[in-house]
Amino acid sequence: MATEWVIARLGEAERAAWVSVVESVGWRLDPAEIDLLFAAGGAWGAYVDGHLAGVASVYRYGQRLAWLGNVAVLPDVQRRGIGSKLIDHVLRQFEGAAGAVPVGLVARKELAPLYARFGFRPVGEVVRLGTNRVLVHHLPQEPLGVEGQGDAWLEDVRRLDEHAFGADRSELLQRVMRAADKVIAVCDDAGKAQGMGVALPSETGMRVGPILAQNDIMALNLMHLLAEGVEGPVVMDVPAERASFLHRLRKLGFEDQSSSVIMLRGAPRLPGHRQYLYALMRPAFG
Repeated sequence: MATEWVIARLGEAERAAWVSVVESVGWRLDPAEIDLLFAAGGAWGAYVDGHLAGVASVYRYGQRLAWLGNVAVLPDVQRRGIGSKLIDHVLRQFEGAAGAVPVGLVARKELAPLYARFGFRPVGEVVRLGTNRVLVHHLPQEPLGVEGQGDAWLEDVRRLDEHAFGADRSELLQRVMRAADKVIAVCDDAGKAQGMGVALPSETGMRVGPILAQNDIMALNLMHLLAEGVEGPVVMDVPAERASFLHRLRKLGFEDQSSSVIMLRGAPRLPGHRQYLYALMRPAFG
């Protein structure tokens, strides 16, 4: 009998099935992470003979950029073209009369050839680092005030993120800040935010990011304040172009865990002023 394929948007009723698929490939997510990843974007699923076999999510940031993430296929049905069919279907959602929206993603290096078939090309690299204990004995200080989350600088945070990332992620930022353990802004004497960072709980400890900063020292101070008092591992995803920042993190006890490639289709380069982006929110979000 022929295999029956159906690709459809997933809703709240399919959340548990989505979690089963992503956990089948080794991802371990706590409830806050599940809510953020599933609800913040559009989740799609590939059904094979009535069973959810593959998933993918897309996060759209206006007409300037979208991001593909959380692509996963059940291990026992991999290498049957499910992932390719799902990716092709999702990408077609961004081809309309207004013109194609550039789409980015972060992928393991061994999967880069798969995405290259859909027109993606490498535009950068992300290094994941982790540590069980952040060493901060001689951390230099930035002469700027530091504040916890407050309405007075939320618009500044949105502005900083759009300037660095190159697209409006305000709706996603609001979700992330609601789920965060810590949100910290570095403000100048006039109270205007010059940098910010977020610490999110994860299944294994704490995930730090995004970090938006004017320089390495500001980024390091934000990392320190976000990781201070954390019980368990701290993980960060740092663009490889932040070479001096990566060097400083390694000096503070962080160790490389993995390296992934940033890929883009529909534009020659990522938008924004990426020199101010020191840690990603999550690879799935860009």
